[in-house]
Amino acid sequence: MPGQRTSPEPPDAQLAFAAELRELRRRTYKKPTEEAFARKMGCGRSTVSAILNGRRFPNWEHTAAFVEACGTDPSKWRERWLQANRQIEEAAKGHPSPLAQLPFISKPEANGDALLAAHWYRNNREFYEAASARAQQARSEIRVTYTRRYPPTQYTTPASAEYFRTILNWASEDSDDERSVRRIIGIPERDGAPDGDMLSWARQHYEDSKHILTYEASVLRWTAAADGLNMALIDDSVVFLAFSGGPRQKLNGFSVEDPTFMTYFAAYFDQLWAALQPLGTYLSAVDGSRTDKPGG
Repeated sequence: MPGQRTSPEPPDAQLAFAAELRELRRRTYKKPTEEAFARKMGCGRSTVSAILNGRRFPNWEHTAAFVEACGTDPSKWRERWLQANRQIEEAAKGHPSPLAQLPFISKPEANGDALLAAHWYRNNREFYEAASARAQQARSEIRVTYTRRYPPTQYTTPASAEYFRTILNWASEDSDDERSVRRIIGIPERDGAPDGDMLSWARQHYEDSKHILTYEASVLRWTAAADGLNMALIDDSVVFLAFSGGPRQKLNGFSVEDPTFMTYFAAYFDQLWAALQPLGTYLSAVDGSRTDKPGG
């Protein structure tokens, strides 16, 4: 109609955050009504509806009350809220967010239960910075893989070096938590012989980590002339997937924070882990079969 103004489309980060709140509500055993949320949040039912539909971004107090009403610890949602708030502010200024979210993997109107929001990392630095930040916040368990044609020491970004330090530092921290780090290392082989550069790095990595009781590494003999799909699984909810290949420094990926999504990758990781040799055992076997081993 003439003179009628169209409301601007809410920012993607606001819509994604609303989707996460709706998913949290779905996973609650006794799904609170909007009236119940309104009483808990100290606002009107229309405000709750606008938040859940993505038309309004909640302040932290409303978010914490909503999450608590769903039986979840609000502190676990603080970083999500801060990140969404930053993205909304940047979008309002016309600045693209460096950690812009992808469109929903499943649209809100789609059939089925899946409704996931992914965070896209466009390069080596963005991926490793985000993975390091989440690893530092881990509560109990980190599972990671490294299956590439070159050792970590041959990548130049400070972010990638910091990521590897972060994992070891987290495992070695004095803590009352029952911490555990498991890393699968893919060592390239050609005609049954391991790659020399990766083998040298694996030896040094073993020396750097063998005293850390909460850290374990096992070896996957990797015969493909290409990088594998690498992942970092943090606690029981966050999956980071990395894609690399072509130019040595090229890497990008995404992360998804969803317990169900996590279970598929955790099962795959555990299946691999059960079939692999511990790093120390592998190195002993390789050195025992070499005539040019150090000190030989």
